[in-house]
Amino acid sequence: MKRLFFFAVFLFSALALYAQKENDFHKHEIRASFGPSLITNAWILSGTVHYNLSAAYYYRPLEWFWVGGNFIAIVGDKINYQWREYSFDGSFSDFSKSKRKYCAIFAPEMRFSFVNTKELILYGALSGGIGKENGYDDKRAKYPRTLNYIQVTILGFTGNFGPKKNIFLGCELGIGFKGLASAHGGYRF
Repeated sequence: MKRLFFFAVFLFSALALYAQKENDFHKHEIRASFGPSLITNAWILSGTVHYNLSAAYYYRPLEWFWVGGNFIAIVGDKINYQWREYSFDGSFSDFSKSKRKYCAIFAPEMRFSFVNTKELILYGALSGGIGKENGYDDKRAKYPRTLNYIQVTILGFTGNFGPKKNIFLGCELGIGFKGLASAHGGYRF
C-alpha cells in the first residue's frame, strides 16, 4: 500500500512538472460572460428570466489548472409599491416607491481542463462564494440578506483564435448561480 501511495505521489509530481514546462500557454485570463441565471427559489418560481453579467480573472499555474475569482451581477424586475397611510383625524396620504431586485456575488473558482490544445480547451469547474441580495418577493425572508452560492460547471469549452491564440469565445454548461448555460469571451496573456 505504501508503494502504491508513493508511486501515485511520484506520478502526480512528474505530471505537474511536465505541465509546468514552457509550452507557450498563457498564465493570465480575463473573461466576461453573460447568460440566464437561477438564483433563488422565488426567482425560479416567478416564471421570469433574469440575466447575469460576470467578470472574472484566472491565474493558470499549470497548463491544466486555473484558479481565480468571479464577480457576478444579476438585475431583476422592477416593482412599484403604492400605499395609503391614514392619520388620526381621518385624513390620508398616498405614497409610491419603486424597487429593483439585484444580487451581487463574489465567488472563487477552480477549473480543470480535460482537453487542452492551442485551438480548443474543454474543462470542468467548481465555484462557490457569497452574495448580497435585496428582494421583495419572499415574505418569509428578511432583506437585504447574504447567502452562499455554488456553481458546478460540468462542461465548458473555449475556442481560441488570434495570432497568439489568446483571444477566445466559449460556453459553459452547469448548474448553480450562473445558470444552466452561459456564453463568454475574453483575453489571455
